[in-house]
Amino acid sequence: MQQTTIFQKTYDFYKHFYDNLRRIPKRDRFTWGEKCENIALESLSLAAKSSYLFGKEKYPVARELSFKMDLLKIMLRLGHELKIINDQVYIEREKELLEIGRMVGGWLKILR
Repeated sequence: MQQTTIFQKTYDFYKHFYDNLRRIPKRDRFTWGEKCENIALESLSLAAKSSYLFGKEKYPVARELSFKMDLLKIMLRLGHELKIINDQVYIEREKELLEIGRMVGGWLKILR
């Protein structure tokens, strides 16, 4: 499998997010945290899958990955507003998601 930059960025996001999960209250970790973790793992799976696809085959996977990134941004913002995660964690993870989102957006423009 040829690892794409998007895969590596998604992989790094998950590692950082997983580390952050250990520091949030147990109640939130098994509700909000578990939902976010599942979305992040699905995103990682989609990024890996895209490494096996060529040309127009990537488009539906890239669209789904874009949706998952947007959903993660929403969940992170919710976690920040509910004070589940602090400002620093929110800013760092949001920055990573924005970068991945821009890269996926570039794919979508090229693949149309």
